[in-house]
Amino acid sequence: MSSSSGTYSGSNGHMCTYETCVLRTSLTIDNFGRRFLGCSRYKVGPKCPFFKWIDNPTCVRGNEAAHFVQQKLDLLWSELQLAHERERAATQAAAEATQMAEIAQVRVAKAIERERKFRASSVQAKEIAMRALE
Repeated sequence: MSSSSGTYSGSNGHMCTYETCVLRTSLTIDNFGRRFLGCSRYKVGPKCPFFKWIDNPTCVRGNEAAHFVQQKLDLLWSELQLAHERERAATQAAAEATQMAEIAQVRVAKAIERERKFRASSVQAKEIAMRALE
């Protein structure tokens, strides 16, 4: 696993098949934190063999610490994934709640309209009854 942090062109003396190199940082246990240059198309398209270490090999203590850093990184990635899953679930629940609220509003509007019609028909019935009594 590595991460990009800059690009270098072939005119700077760093040559690869596609003339654009990317400065990356190794996150592997054996070379943790070591920077290297590699082809910008490393993970896409045709393979380019260009590779050059920028930093010296990782010291013994760095190699020992790399394991703990990698564990922490893995834990953080897991927590991030869990947070994304919770966010998706919350977003879905909010969308469902919004939809249910809209349905409830329509039902309330229909109930109000039925009540209005009922009151109007009650008034008419009352008027008819009053005329019949006269």
